[in-house]
Amino acid sequence: METYVSCFNATGSPNVPGTCTQCRHRKVKCDKREGTCGNCERLGLDCSYILGSFASSKPRKLRGVRACTSCRDSKIRCSGTAPRCSNCKRRGRPCVYPASKRPIPSSSHVASPPDEVDESCEPAISEEMLSLVDIFFERIYPMPSFAFLHPTTTKRRCRDGMRHKALALAICAMTALYTSQNGEEAPVWIQEAEQYIWQNLESPTIPRLQALLLIVRYCMEAGRFQRAFMLIAIAARSAAAMRLNHERQDIDTVAKEVRRRIVWSLKITERYFSVGLPEFELCPFESIYLQLPSSEEEFDSTDRPGDFGSYSLHVRLENVRRDIMKLTRAVALCEQPYPLLTKLIRDFQQGLSEIGSLMPDGIELPLLRITELLGNPWLLRRILVIISWHQSHCDLYRILLSGYPEAAPPVVLGTLDPEYLAETEQYCLRHSTAIIEILTNLNQQSTSRLLLEFDIAICAYHATRLLLFISRFGRTADRPTSEFATSRADLCLTALKRFYGSSALVRPIIKEIQRSVTIFSSPLPMSNEPVHDDPENQLSSAAKTRERLAIHSLLRQAEFSEGGDDDEHTTSAQRNISNNSKDSRLSPHMQESTNSSTSIQNELANDEDQGPSSSTYNVEDYSANGSNQRSRSHDNSALSPSMPEYPENLQFPFSLWIGQYDRDWLYNNPLP
Repeated sequence: METYVSCFNATGSPNVPGTCTQCRHRKVKCDKREGTCGNCERLGLDCSYILGSFASSKPRKLRGVRACTSCRDSKIRCSGTAPRCSNCKRRGRPCVYPASKRPIPSSSHVASPPDEVDESCEPAISEEMLSLVDIFFERIYPMPSFAFLHPTTTKRRCRDGMRHKALALAICAMTALYTSQNGEEAPVWIQEAEQYIWQNLESPTIPRLQALLLIVRYCMEAGRFQRAFMLIAIAARSAAAMRLNHERQDIDTVAKEVRRRIVWSLKITERYFSVGLPEFELCPFESIYLQLPSSEEEFDSTDRPGDFGSYSLHVRLENVRRDIMKLTRAVALCEQPYPLLTKLIRDFQQGLSEIGSLMPDGIELPLLRITELLGNPWLLRRILVIISWHQSHCDLYRILLSGYPEAAPPVVLGTLDPEYLAETEQYCLRHSTAIIEILTNLNQQSTSRLLLEFDIAICAYHATRLLLFISRFGRTADRPTSEFATSRADLCLTALKRFYGSSALVRPIIKEIQRSVTIFSSPLPMSNEPVHDDPENQLSSAAKTRERLAIHSLLRQAEFSEGGDDDEHTTSAQRNISNNSKDSRLSPHMQESTNSSTSIQNELANDEDQGPSSSTYNVEDYSANGSNQRSRSHDNSALSPSMPEYPENLQFPFSLWIGQYDRDWLYNNPLP
């Protein structure tokens, strides 16, 4: 048995305790302060003095603060605080931390419990960033492509500051970009959020996917289209890995709705790169087994008025517009009459009429109604759904607009009733004028710069394009004058410049409208430029791909190369050939009647998601992706004509566009 010997102080002074266990193990000097020593208090450790005896176990190890790249290169001490260290903030330079699985510590020195994961150990964000979160939900969240966040839950998490810091950083960066606040810190925030996504790429979660979608939108708005195109593919893969395209019954209502909205917002963002091209479609509607989004009053119970289902209607219109675009591409390759075209158009008309009957503000939006809605928080959604409805009609009827770049070939239009074609031309004129009028009235009545969805600029562009074309080449006697068309286009330009400012997304649209207005406002020029007999043979495969994409397509603006060694040596002459080749998409009648207006045709043809005409048609390209186009949603969200399966060896190349009642008709009335 071990013997203990006690010593007594002869002078009678109080007994001074020895070094605490924590300081002894860490081999640092202990101030031996009663209660808790200074080191343990500063580091948040349980001092052995509190326990009244020496602790038997070793304290957990503490690692030092990691330094940012700039401080490490300069060999100076780094504070290690997020999002920027004190040195970088003082010098106004970007602050980037090297990749690490450990979180970046904040300026406070309170240690986190050791059993928590990195995602929950992150420090609270500043009050300035919290104000940006509030601005996000007030001004940016009403846009449908940002509606995948639950306002109440997300705000609470950001205020707690203990979870999902990547999501908070992405929200703040997006708000700073749109509102021009904290412009210097926005790139740092988005870079840190993206770095966190890459570190946890193999472990997708709902908050990380939401942050990734915001990062994609930031790259789009910042003009980094190539990166956005690649990142959205990762977002689609993450959604598929988590099976977000399927309903779950074992979670609460809010969680269900968040999952749905992530997928629908992903679809809305995806179409900005291309539409109707199966090779670029990441998450087809046919593989989405979800209900449509619920109304805002059901999603977030607040005192604010609801959107009356505008978000849900917009998603339905997205599906219709995609199917119309696929029909446009398919009809462009037709080399024989297509009797089913008018039947399909009537089916689309019926579906659009059903949507129009559900719109909270009707299909028209007069000036007085816009004035009444200016104080409504969901003004952007309610305007967008009406404009998208009119654009769906423009996309549908322009197929029958003879001479238009997206029109059906003459072999198809030649078999249709001329009166029916004149009627559809009036429909195009009516709906395109309605889009321009809504945007112009909104510009006149709004007292502040509103944040509008990118799709509104796309619809305004196509409406202006249609109006200018009909004013010059329309077949009816009561078509608008060129002066009227150019004046409407000028008003549309004014609105786009105000609402979108210097947006990298809308900049090509504004330039194209300005160029079209200049050409259409001048007399018909005479041109002796030769027309290439077969321009397709003079185009590279990259040029053919670009030709299939509209001026507003982000995939076209990304300008991806083919990966060859000589991509950087593309000559200007080759680019000119690519631009001139677009004349081949105009009908022979159009080329014959407007030989003196070659430049106008080039302007009109330099657009739209239109595939180059070809003498051969590969049925497998379409049947493999869309032979069964029925909607899989749990509610009746399918508004496009139902599309049953057909064999690939069918002599008619448009089997995917046959309605559910047309199969018997087709086989009982075979084409000659």
